[in-house]
Amino acid sequence: MKWILRIAGGFAALLIIAVTVLLALGHRANAGRVHVSAELNASPDQIWPWLNTSDKLKQWITWLVEIRQDQPATRVGTKQVWVMRDENNGGQLMEMEGTFTEYQPPARESVHITSAGMFDGQQTYSVEDLGGGRARLDIDGRYNYSQWFAALLEPLITPAAEKKLVRDMARLKALVEKEKNGTARSAF
Repeated sequence: MKWILRIAGGFAALLIIAVTVLLALGHRANAGRVHVSAELNASPDQIWPWLNTSDKLKQWITWLVEIRQDQPATRVGTKQVWVMRDENNGGQLMEMEGTFTEYQPPARESVHITSAGMFDGQQTYSVEDLGGGRARLDIDGRYNYSQWFAALLEPLITPAAEKKLVRDMARLKALVEKEKNGTARSAF
């Protein structure tokens, strides 16, 4: 009987240590922050439609299946609902509501994003003209998890979200540069 109690005590101790480590990591300086940057062989004007056109967004943002917008033109105050099929969660649909808090084409836009009962945050897209038909795109997001289990797992969720964003950025870069090169070839 003593060995059962020792094994159970060992499992309980491991669980307490794991929860303590997750809680501590969840309070680090950059908890909830994702940041990705890339240089693209395209001008800000060529990149901007990929950040604001539904059909183009669905090409480079994995899991994105639908965008609903409350008005035809995007500006500060515009609301969008992004419907995503979360491949990590059995293909379950998830909705995120975004409200534009800053909109300065083709240089910068910020969106306050919420997912009911799960998280809220701010994501900013900055496009810097580097000259010579090149630009740098920075995507910076800061999120707070309101659901207790998601908040506990933040040290695992945030890095996974950033890895997804890195893959999405690589896809965007390939699509933008392919479109630019295709347009350049067809002009001759």
